[in-house]
Amino acid sequence: MTADLFLALVRSGLYERPLTADEQGLARQATAAQWADVVTEARRQTVLGQIYQAVLLLPSDIKLPDPVIATLFSDALRAVRQHYRIATETTAITERFREAGLSPVVMKGISVARFYPHPEFRALGDIDLYLPKQELPQVLPMLEDASRASDGSLHGRSNSIDIDLHDRYFDLHCASRNLPEIGTPEATLLMLSAHILKHAIGPGVGMRQLCDMAMVCRGLAGSFDPVRLREVFRRTGTLRWNRLLFSFLAEVLDVPDPVFAGQHVSPAPLLQIVLEGGNFGHFATARPEELAAGDRRRKLNTFRRFLRRLPFSLRYAPRETFATIWGLVRGNLVKS
Repeated sequence: MTADLFLALVRSGLYERPLTADEQGLARQATAAQWADVVTEARRQTVLGQIYQAVLLLPSDIKLPDPVIATLFSDALRAVRQHYRIATETTAITERFREAGLSPVVMKGISVARFYPHPEFRALGDIDLYLPKQELPQVLPMLEDASRASDGSLHGRSNSIDIDLHDRYFDLHCASRNLPEIGTPEATLLMLSAHILKHAIGPGVGMRQLCDMAMVCRGLAGSFDPVRLREVFRRTGTLRWNRLLFSFLAEVLDVPDPVFAGQHVSPAPLLQIVLEGGNFGHFATARPEELAAGDRRRKLNTFRRFLRRLPFSLRYAPRETFATIWGLVRGNLVKS
């Protein structure tokens, strides 16, 4: 019941829509312990802001335990403060880069928050920017603690906020001629879909990223051609994956689907990944042991997590699975 109530509250908060009569029944029957579990799950999935919005819409006769209300309020307030902090820094750092002749494109995070009814409740942690590969070396002196990751991206800090700089807008291994033009609705949807896929076949992915995709799909409805988007998915080898993803959006998050209407599959395999690991798989059962291990052991554990996910990965995205694992071996294990 806790999972059903959690998902109902996510939908309610996302769309500012009161719970249905059946969902209200779940809320009325929930014990204090179950409400505490909902809050725990919301924290694991980094969607406390959406749960807070849903709770504001509950009928007055549904009473929540005081500790639950206090936690939701304090976390929502923290999310709002962080949102404005990151929004301010995003504006500052992109302006600084452009003044230096660079061409940054904001990705994920703050760029998708604008599709939410209340962007300030979308949890934010860092700033993701895309820059053409030839521009990356120029930003090194402009960041604190700059370093290069094994996948070629740059990491640094600015005013104590983490900055991730990517030289690839799409986390996909395919010919550039098959990719849509950056800035188009198709490009935005493919970028988010590929980001979710990358984590789903590896360490794990949480509900926040699925909520992002849901809100962007709804926000861009009518601005893209479903037939053209399906063709993009086909050319990039992600058609089967996206059928699963859009099935999840339709069946779990109530997103109208013009892309795969009538062709949905069970969203259960993706829902299992979301619920078992939480945000980027950080709450998977084996995660504490992996974090306590040494650097070499952590890399081996990461590789093992990709292998454990192989039945799922090979079913929905075989080409990306092989390319990602090969990149992991080459970039991490070989260099260790």
